[in-house]
Amino acid sequence: MSSGHTKRLLTSAVALPLLALIILKGGRTGFALLVGFTAAVGLMEYHALFLPEETPAAKGIGLILGLAVIGSFYTKDIGAPSGILVLAFLGSAVVCLVRSKPGDSMAVVLNRQLTGFVYVPFLLGHLILVRDWNKGVIWIFFVLAVLFAGDTAAYYVGKAFGRHKLSPNISPGKTVEGALGGLVANLIVGTLFKKYWLPEFSWGLCIGLVVLLGVVGQVGDLVESMLKRSVDLKDSGSFFPGHGGVLDRIDGLLFAAPTLYYFKIYLL
Repeated sequence: MSSGHTKRLLTSAVALPLLALIILKGGRTGFALLVGFTAAVGLMEYHALFLPEETPAAKGIGLILGLAVIGSFYTKDIGAPSGILVLAFLGSAVVCLVRSKPGDSMAVVLNRQLTGFVYVPFLLGHLILVRDWNKGVIWIFFVLAVLFAGDTAAYYVGKAFGRHKLSPNISPGKTVEGALGGLVANLIVGTLFKKYWLPEFSWGLCIGLVVLLGVVGQVGDLVESMLKRSVDLKDSGSFFPGHGGVLDRIDGLLFAAPTLYYFKIYLL
C-alpha cells in the first residue's frame, strides 16, 4: 500500500467519526459552526487558487461576507444571501474600478470574486436548511453517505476496471466505468437509508433522488477539476493529508446540498 493511500485511510479514520459526532451531538448550532468553518476554509482555498494577488484586506472582507451568507442560512433569513451577493458585487466592482490599470482584465477578477461567493458559502449553506427539517440529521447522513459511497466506489472501480475516459480534457483519471460504479454504490446506500431510516419516502422518488445526487455529485467533482486545471493545480490545498484541500472533499457536496434541498421542497 502506498504512503499516499495510507494517509488517505488514516485521515478518513479520524475525520469521519469526528464529523459524525458533531452531526449527532453538536445540535443545530454546532452543525452550523461546522458548515461555517468548512465554508471559510474552502473560500480561503478558492481565493488562494484564483485570486492570488488579492490584498489581505480584500480577502478578509470576502471571508466576512461569506460567513454572513452562512449566518443568514442559520437565521433562516433566506432573502439575505441575495442581498449579500448584491453587496459583494457592488463592493467588488468598486475595488476593481479603483485598481484597474490599462491591460488588466478586471472583468475576470470580478467574475472570480462573485463565483467564489456562490460556489462555496451559498451552495454549502443549504446544508443548514436540510439539518432543520424533520429527521434533518438523518437527511444529512443520507446525502453524505450517498456521496461518500459513490466517491469511494468510483475511485476503486475506476482503478480496477477503468478503460474509457469520462472527461480526459478535465480529469484524465476519471473513467466511465468508475462513474457507473459510483452510481451503483449511490443506489445501494440510498436504498438502505430509505428502507431503515426513511420508510415514508417512496421508492420511485428515492431512486430518482439518489441517481440525481450521484450525477450532480460527479458533476461537482468535474467542475472543481476544471477550475483547478485552469490554474494548473492538482489539489485545492493540503488541509486533509492524502486527500488534498477542503474543496477537494466537498466539491460534490456543493452541488448535491442545494439539489437535495430543492428536490425535497418541491417534489416531496
